Amino acid sequence: MTIALHEILKIRILDAIRSVQPPGGWKVVVVDEASLKIIESACKMFDILEEKVTLVENLEKPRQAYQSLDAVYIITPTYESINKVIEDRKNGPLYAGVHLFFTSRPDDRLLHMVDISLPKEYMRQRHDLFIEFHAKEAHVYSFESPSSFFKLYSPADTEFDNELRIIAKKLLSVCISMGENPLIRYQRSLDSDHATKALPYKLAMLVQNELDSYVRLNPGFPPQDSPRPRGILFIVDRTIDMYAPFLHEFTYQAMANDLLPIENGHKYEYNYTGEDGTQATKEAILDESDKIWVEIRHKHMKDCIDKLMKDFNEFLTDNQGFAEKDKAVNLNDMKKMLATLPQFQNMKEKFSVHLNIAQECMSLFERERLAETATMEQNCATGHTADGAHPKTLVEDMVPLLDNPVVSSLNKTRMLMLYIMYKNGILEEDRRKLLAHARITLEENDALNNLTLFGIKLLRASKNIKKNKKYRQKPSDDIQYEISRYIPRLKLVIESHINGQIDHTAYPYTKDPTGDPDGSKGTQQGPVSLRSARAGWYKKGQAVENRVGRIIVFVAGGVTYSELRSAYEISENEKLKKDVVIGSTHIITPQQFVDDLKVLRTRGYAQPPVQPQFQQPQLQQPQLQQPQLQQPQLQQPQLQSTPPQLPPRQGLPPKPDNAPNYYIQPQPQSQQQQQNRYYPGGPVVDMVDINKDIHLLDIPKDNQAIKHKLKLHMAMEYHQINQINQINNMLIFKNHLRLVHHHQQVHQNLNLNFLKSLVNIKLILF
Repeated sequence: MTIALHEILKIRILDAIRSVQPPGGWKVVVVDEASLKIIESACKMFDILEEKVTLVENLEKPRQAYQSLDAVYIITPTYESINKVIEDRKNGPLYAGVHLFFTSRPDDRLLHMVDISLPKEYMRQRHDLFIEFHAKEAHVYSFESPSSFFKLYSPADTEFDNELRIIAKKLLSVCISMGENPLIRYQRSLDSDHATKALPYKLAMLVQNELDSYVRLNPGFPPQDSPRPRGILFIVDRTIDMYAPFLHEFTYQAMANDLLPIENGHKYEYNYTGEDGTQATKEAILDESDKIWVEIRHKHMKDCIDKLMKDFNEFLTDNQGFAEKDKAVNLNDMKKMLATLPQFQNMKEKFSVHLNIAQECMSLFERERLAETATMEQNCATGHTADGAHPKTLVEDMVPLLDNPVVSSLNKTRMLMLYIMYKNGILEEDRRKLLAHARITLEENDALNNLTLFGIKLLRASKNIKKNKKYRQKPSDDIQYEISRYIPRLKLVIESHINGQIDHTAYPYTKDPTGDPDGSKGTQQGPVSLRSARAGWYKKGQAVENRVGRIIVFVAGGVTYSELRSAYEISENEKLKKDVVIGSTHIITPQQFVDDLKVLRTRGYAQPPVQPQFQQPQLQQPQLQQPQLQQPQLQQPQLQSTPPQLPPRQGLPPKPDNAPNYYIQPQPQSQQQQQNRYYPGGPVVDMVDINKDIHLLDIPKDNQAIKHKLKLHMAMEYHQINQINQINNMLIFKNHLRLVHHHQQVHQNLNLNFLKSLVNIKLILF
């Protein structure tokens, strides 16, 4: 039995607190927001208070002075946190002394800042804990950094190299905490043209340099008496498997996080029946302390329901007074019977959480026709049907689902993405037809287009062009459920490494393993102190049990729940004798991944869906300061605080003084060639092109109110564009599309030709 990752992290944190032994024995612990989240991922508050800690305080908040107690600072190595520690002493020290523990090693500038600001008699000790990660589960770690996805993959972001350095330091913390100086393998992209194809290589080399530097400064690391052979660190990016983020998973944990509003993967609100029969909303924490959750989270939903029913009926049989009751045969029976057991409150709460999750998931499964959707998805992802045949009717199977209003727009988008990836690009005409059936939103279409940033080919010019050979999964005889046939590619890669069948060209080492290609013979030497990150998480009695190699996996840009499950499945396979720990910048769900893809090219952050509307860009934003501002045509009078005096056209009276900001001049009946003018608080906007575009909308003649409203909206936007015409053309065009999408919702008869006409819009601005 291997020790859990959160237990390793917990021991390191408590060892640091325990190492502080002031004369009075009691101390105060001070943490910042980031370090508190790391600590909470492994420890309960009770665990910390048990170490003679009087209280735990937040560094960012005002605190009372305890000048008779020493303070244990556990903080992240940032300028803000270190400056707060220094300020605690400026107006008289808050504490008798300071014991400073950083979650990772600060840079030299910050260390110098500490040394010159805190005298040695006040700062009793300073150590680097190397705990810069969150222990999510027994075999799962995370950096809880969703923004890394944009920094690594967005072409509009400039923080790529800096983000890699930050991730490398955090991976160093993972390795040191587990007492590993692993061999490093990385994914090499052989057939992709995406911009970040060198990401795994660059990150692997940075991690290798960090490890080499640490080992050089700490000759006692890694510990000599470790019972394990030398581990392996696998570094891959999201392109290793682009099917996994979009597929519907029907194992308990993955399905619940895909379909239900579970916060951060473990907070779930549900309706609960109390002892008095009243309904209440409760919050459940789905973590390692929930034994039912741990036991069923990686089982298929059908198996989970069978397991819950079996355990519940066994409980009825084991308790006198219930043996004569009829057994529960379905979830509804179980829910009704739970309501009649007020004397078994703990058991009732334990089962109620998972009963609600299972019921909600199965209700959505039936309502959204996920069985048909999943069959289509599996055929695309595996490249074959449940019978092992080549799928020949994908389009025929998909179109009815795309036309069905019951199928959500998100599920249609996922289906289209999987189909296009399977086909390695489709014809433009075919794509247009599929989009017409699906009617996905403009934002979802952006997500589809942004797949090209991961090397996905969306279009091909002709059916006769030979398709590139793509990865296809071999049919397996071990698959129990037809809608769960796909095996994450990451699992197959790790298993091929263990079996010695991996492609060394596709997954090379950063260093020549020299007689130890699988990491099974690595030796680890020398003792190590707290300063050199003592790895004391193993016990003498575990030497025989733990004689298995450890594989640490890191997926840059998000890891899926199906890939987390794969790590557990390999670890639990006694024949493989490997302990797999998997992690990423963050854990993703299909909804989150699609939302992030929507704004990836513009480096935005996904927000909850809102009604599309025009948002006026802010001129003070740095990205709007373009060199084009110096061009002569940009020197427009509309930037003045008051409207300029413009010479009126012949036959048009001047704008009245009390006219509203957007004012339509009366049109002279004798001069049809003179068009309406708008005065949007500044320059005049000619309506010639606007009227042409309105004409394309094919609005009924008797509905002039809508036509008038559209004119007003479009003139407003044209004026805004004139004010900010230094903005990138792509941004302007996208704002136009969002405005058109809004108009389409106002009036259902809008002609889609207006979208095409936007490309040729010409603004006549005076």
